[in-house]
Amino acid sequence: MKNNKINNRNNWYPLDTISVKEPEPVPVVKVALEANAIPSSIHSVLWQFIEDVSKNLTFKSFAAFVTKNPGGFNARPPYGARTYQSLHMLSSTFVTQTAIGQSYSSARSWSPGTDTAAAVARSYVSDQDDDLARPFPEGIPNGQYPLDQVPFVELIYVYWLEEGMLFQSLNRILARFQNRRSQPEGDALSRLAVSPLLPLRGLLWGLAEAEKDRLSLRRRAAEYEYQYGLQLIGRAIPPAEMLVERRTQFLDAFHSLLNACHRYYKEFSDKTVDADAFPLLSNLQELHLVLAAGANNQFADVSLSARIETLDVQWMLAQPEMREFLGGRTMVPYQEEWMGRVDTMKLMQEWSDASITHFYDLAVHGEQLLLSVRHGRWNESGMTSDDAKNWALKWKPSVQRYIHAYRAVTGVDLSERVDTTMPSALLQRRLARKLVRY
Repeated sequence: MKNNKINNRNNWYPLDTISVKEPEPVPVVKVALEANAIPSSIHSVLWQFIEDVSKNLTFKSFAAFVTKNPGGFNARPPYGARTYQSLHMLSSTFVTQTAIGQSYSSARSWSPGTDTAAAVARSYVSDQDDDLARPFPEGIPNGQYPLDQVPFVELIYVYWLEEGMLFQSLNRILARFQNRRSQPEGDALSRLAVSPLLPLRGLLWGLAEAEKDRLSLRRRAAEYEYQYGLQLIGRAIPPAEMLVERRTQFLDAFHSLLNACHRYYKEFSDKTVDADAFPLLSNLQELHLVLAAGANNQFADVSLSARIETLDVQWMLAQPEMREFLGGRTMVPYQEEWMGRVDTMKLMQEWSDASITHFYDLAVHGEQLLLSVRHGRWNESGMTSDDAKNWALKWKPSVQRYIHAYRAVTGVDLSERVDTTMPSALLQRRLARKLVRY
């Protein structure tokens, strides 16, 4: 090997040229399951209108409306009752205008929503005036509502705040203001001493003077039974035999719809399943019939008047003087200013310990759901499963919030089973367990 001088580079020569390339990657095929496209619905405009009305008809919006109308509300009137009268006038204007789709602008004027006329036309109530028996004789106006005396508010909003002890809280304060004992032993409000120099004095005085003109607890309780079959429990509630009619099917129809929605959401989220929305359509039709059967007599007037008086109570509880007297837990987040006062009163009076926040969610979302069912054309022959599917997906946040709040308040999970026990009975059971001393 040495003799051949193999180490000499001059003796090497290439035999061939080899090109080396990286192997081509195997193509990756991605497989995904997607839900079917959501078809359009004739109710879309109506649902958006209901959502807009609900967003505008809040205490925050009312407080902004009052602030922008300093001439309509004098915080220091010459005489007490005029303060409450001014407040009630403003709340009446605000609720009446907002319930027909109007919104109050920064220019201090009311303006209708962009799709108000189209939304009203989608409501089945808009076709009910074809009856030969017109609601009013010639020359008598129908009022300012978009439908003949049917505002877009639901009494269930007031019902849930009543169960949350909103009215009872102010009633106890008002009794102490008049030097009346509200319970036989002791009074947690004995330190109440409202200064005659502060506007809260005029509000409470005016409220006491106007009691005869306001809706009584008995009237509200009777209407809860007539529209929804929801019963209150208390000494001031009229006995069941005193009532002529009540909606015994409401709780079953409403809770069945919520339960069916929860099951549909689970199937809809599973992309291997084609969720069937027909059970939703059946439940919507049933609930629509129940609500329509209770839309008579005091239906529209009680709903509107109760909502106006609710704003009056919320305004009084939100006053700074009320906060200074009652105190409360300042670190608890509340959506509206009056809510902390109610929770403080519930703690002082040893009422239910469920937060008013949950009752507020039940009120707001329950109202939106029932309005969308009440005004929909669910029992027309042209309604299909696609319409029910659209409804369920549109109101999914409200359905889920309502189910969660109902469980937090009553302990019943409507996503697991349909429970038709009266909410008031469930609340009374939870309160009885709370008061047991170990």
